[in-house]
This record gives sequence, structure tokens and C-alpha cells, in this order.
Amino acid sequence: MTVFPVRSDAWRQRVTNTALMLWYGAAVLFLFAPIVAGIGYSFNLGVVNKQTATLTGWTLQWYPAAWYDLSLRRAVEASLEVALWSALIAVAIGSALGYAIVRHPHPLVRRGLTGLTYMLLIVPESVVGVSVLLFYAVTHIPFDTATLIAGITPMAIAVVALIVRARVLTLDRRVEEAAADLGSTRIKTLWFIILPQMAPAIATAGLMAYTFSFDNLVVSAFLTTPQINTFPVYLYGSLQYGPAPTVYAAASIVFLFTLLMLGGAALLYRLRRRRNAAMAVL
Repeated sequence: MTVFPVRSDAWRQRVTNTALMLWYGAAVLFLFAPIVAGIGYSFNLGVVNKQTATLTGWTLQWYPAAWYDLSLRRAVEASLEVALWSALIAVAIGSALGYAIVRHPHPLVRRGLTGLTYMLLIVPESVVGVSVLLFYAVTHIPFDTATLIAGITPMAIAVVALIVRARVLTLDRRVEEAAADLGSTRIKTLWFIILPQMAPAIATAGLMAYTFSFDNLVVSAFLTTPQINTFPVYLYGSLQYGPAPTVYAAASIVFLFTLLMLGGAALLYRLRRRRNAAMAVL
């Protein structure tokens, strides 16, 4: 009498899993199909230095052409510089913030810092961009690379803080207590015990912050100038006049670069988790 319900439950589970897999595949296809199409068009010959919807031939000439496009290359260089400084600042502030969210002795301070961190992620980027733009306009601060970095760094700080917070929650305080029993000061414990355990999370958070800062469009659109233009803003501006084939080539390279950054962060985090698991077994 119990055979039929078991078979029925197994069949329902199989149908549910298949439906979920199909839904996930459709979502991935919907999200990545435009990107794949863009990469494909980076090899399209086009017509008179303009990209066309129809494939007119295959060529690799747009990749070296993108390198020799001075305005495009300057936009990429500006994005690399801004993202680097933003990631460094975010790692310095976000790591301390993520640690304080977990280890600060006062609960009200921990709650306040947690709320501030989530607020940096919840507030729409358009609101942040307009607010920063108005602040610079009222205070008569000239727009340059530093103001652009200051505008896009808060979100990167929140990303770093949340990643570091997740790692701090898993730290074994008994190791710190043992170090204190052996005469270690708080500074030495932080430097030799806590930071080495947090290093993979900090490195992963830094890569994520770099990626988010490099790809930032909304805030950067409010703070760029004709002299300082980032790559996402350059791409968005090129769409108004019909994107050149070099834009597709540059976008493809940046997309692959972003994938490598995220893959490196995931690999680093996984290797560290395996190492911690092996040490726990020993």
C-alpha cells in the first residue's frame, strides 16, 4: 500500500527538479544572450566603420583598432585607475567596518553600522549620483579623478564590509583566547591571528570591489567630464550615435576581464575554505 505514494512523490520531485532546471536555463539564456550576441558582433565586418544588424563578414581588425582608438583607450585607462583606487580605499575602510559590525562591544553601534552598510546598497545609485553632484556643485569642488573615486567608493565599501563580515562570523574565538593566555597583545593577535584568517575574504572582497567600481555607470555618468570619462560612460554615450565595431571589441574584452576577476575571487575563496577544512580535520 505504501509503494504508490513513494513513486508518486519521486515523480513529483523529478518533475519539479526538471521544471526548475528549465526555468534556470531560460533565465541564464535571457541574461547572457545579449552579451554573447555582442561578442559575436565584435567579429562582424560591418559597413563603413559602422556595425550592422546583419553579418557582412568575419574579421579580427576591430580588436587592434580598439587599441589604437585614443579616446576609447583613455576611457579604459581611466576606469582602471579609478577602480584600483576605489578598491584600495574600500578594502581599507570596508574591512574595518565588517570587523566592527561583528566584534564591536556595543550592540547599538553594531546595529548602526549594519544599517549604514545596507543603506549604501539599498539607496538607488541615481540618488547617490545626484546627491554627490549637488554637493560638489554647492561646495564648488572641481570635478577630477578624486571626486569620481569618492562618488563610486561607498558602494564598494559596503560590498567589502559584507564579505568580511561573513568571514569574521566564522572565526574561532578560542584561538584568540589561547593567544591572549600565552601573553599576546590585542595588536599582535589582530596582526598574526585574525588578519591571516581574514586575508582570503579581504582579497576576494577587493576583487569584487574592483569589479563593481570598474563597471559603475550610473554614478559615474553624473561625475564624469569631457577630460575624465570612464569606459561604461563611453559605451553608453556611443550608443546615441550608433556604436562602432571597436566598441563591441572593447566591451568583449572588458566582459572577459570581469569574468576572470570574478572567477579568480571565487577560486581564491574556495581554496581558502578547503585549506581551513583540512586544518580543522587535522
